Amino acid sequence: MSRVKRWPLVIVMTVSMLTVFSLAGCSGGAIEEAEISADGTPAAEEPAAEEPTVEEAKDITIAVVPKALDNPIFTDTAVAVEEIGKELGIKTEYVGPTSSDAAEQVLVIEGLIEKGVDGILISPNDPDALSGVISKAIEKGIKIGCFDSDAPESERLFYIGTDNYELGKVCAEYLIEVSDGEAPNTAVMTGVIGAWNHEERIRGFKETIEDYDIEVASVQACDDNIEKSVEILNTYTPAHPELDAWFVTGGWPFFVPVDALPEIQKFREKGGYFVIIDTFYPQLAFMQQDPPYADVMVGQDFYAMGEIGVKTLYELAINGEDELEDEIIITPMEICTKENVGELETNKTPWSF
Repeated sequence: MSRVKRWPLVIVMTVSMLTVFSLAGCSGGAIEEAEISADGTPAAEEPAAEEPTVEEAKDITIAVVPKALDNPIFTDTAVAVEEIGKELGIKTEYVGPTSSDAAEQVLVIEGLIEKGVDGILISPNDPDALSGVISKAIEKGIKIGCFDSDAPESERLFYIGTDNYELGKVCAEYLIEVSDGEAPNTAVMTGVIGAWNHEERIRGFKETIEDYDIEVASVQACDDNIEKSVEILNTYTPAHPELDAWFVTGGWPFFVPVDALPEIQKFREKGGYFVIIDTFYPQLAFMQQDPPYADVMVGQDFYAMGEIGVKTLYELAINGEDELEDEIIITPMEICTKENVGELETNKTPWSF
């Protein structure tokens, strides 16, 4: 399938805006002609599909499996899963490995298969490592979707999340703009090596800078660990005084107090460039410093991933795979700069961890 639903990039975005997007799409405005039977009378219409009863809905269980329970980027997804479960009147589970580990994630999904859940929404740590267990779940009749990070070669039914290639591309375009296309010594920090979403972000970044004097000198992996991400920035940066820029593929190092990154403060004061993905509430403090710790933060909508992902699995569980309208559902990006950070802050729910 090649069906894709894409939502536009936005500057400021609230949860209420998301409700205007319907999973079922919009019905056309054309008037259908009534069928006529052989005797000239209108043919009887086929009965409309019955809506599931309350009891049937209660029997449906949708599980959501993030990469790791200790990764705060999935906070909004967890909230969405609980809220949408209550709205639909179904059972939901939010389970996953303690830290980002593909083998542990497989074990979690194996357990859900044994329980006989109706649908599983997964953010795969490693698409290759998860393909086998996804196939096993599909064979058991469990509906499978991916969010945040895809496993495109697996048998999953759909992916919902950001266009990760575009995330990397947008970050590269901002770096080109602020550096006038000159940052020959650029370091990249990623999460887990091999994670599809981060690899796509790096690919989008690298292909966009090809025609400029911007080179990726090093790729550092923090393993989706906040403390390790902070350590990398605070040690690698002063050890490489020739460094021109950082591209960070996730929000990890900005989930700490601002004073935990003294080397990035010095780096920015000396004119170093910094572009980072994600715009969660705790990160906004870094954009409000003087100078801001980043030139741009490019965000994702994890609430929408959880909300629409669960609703899609619910529809598939009720109506079957013929009801799947879009195999790829692209949620919008959010741009945060020093000019609009205050406006974004007023539209976000404060949270910490």
